[in-house]
Amino acid sequence: MTLDGEIEIMVASTVFGFQDQLSTICATISTLGYSVINSHIGTVRVNPNKSILENCLDAVRQCDAFVGVIRPYYGTGNIEERNITFEEIKLAIQLKKPYWFLVHRDVVFTKELKKHLYYLDSKGHQQPDVRIRKSNIFDERTLDIYSHVLLEGKPMRTRTGNWAQPFYRLDEALDYINAQFKSNEFITEIIKEGIH
Repeated sequence: MTLDGEIEIMVASTVFGFQDQLSTICATISTLGYSVINSHIGTVRVNPNKSILENCLDAVRQCDAFVGVIRPYYGTGNIEERNITFEEIKLAIQLKKPYWFLVHRDVVFTKELKKHLYYLDSKGHQQPDVRIRKSNIFDERTLDIYSHVLLEGKPMRTRTGNWAQPFYRLDEALDYINAQFKSNEFITEIIKEGIH
C-alpha cells in the first residue's frame, strides 16, 4: 500500500502494440481509487543499479495485487530467454499475490485450434506436434503463458485462481476490470485473505 493507504495494483508490462489500450486500463484502475504500478505509464520505481527485469520483479513484490494481460505477442521485453511479462506473471502467482488475468481472444482461439491441427509424416501418420512460426501476428510462446495461468497439469478440481477472462475489444477488457475493481472493500478483503 502507498503511504496514504491506497492499494497498489500492478498491471503487467505487456506493451508492444498495446500502448493506448494499456494506458486506458491503467487509467480505469486509477479512477476506481487504486494506485497503479506499470512500466509503460512510468510508475515502476526504478533502481538504476538494477536491470529492467529486476526492477519489474521488484514492482511485483511491492504490489498488493496484480493484473496480467496475455496477448498474441510475446513482447520485446526479453532478457536472453526470459520474457519480462511472463516472469512478472510467474512471480505474482508464486508470491500468491491476488491476481486477475485478461487473455486476448486470438490466444484462446489459437490454443483451441492447435488441438485439432496435425501434419502427415513421411509414412502418412498423423503427427500432432504442429508448431507455429513466429510472426508479427502471433508468437506461440504466448500459449505457454496462458497454460501457466490456467494451471494446466493440475487436476481441474484442485485448481483455483485459474480464471483468465477472454477479450477482443478494449471495452470488453474494461468491463472485466470494472467488475473486479469497482468495490474497494472486495479487493481489500481478498488481499487480507491472501491466496491459498
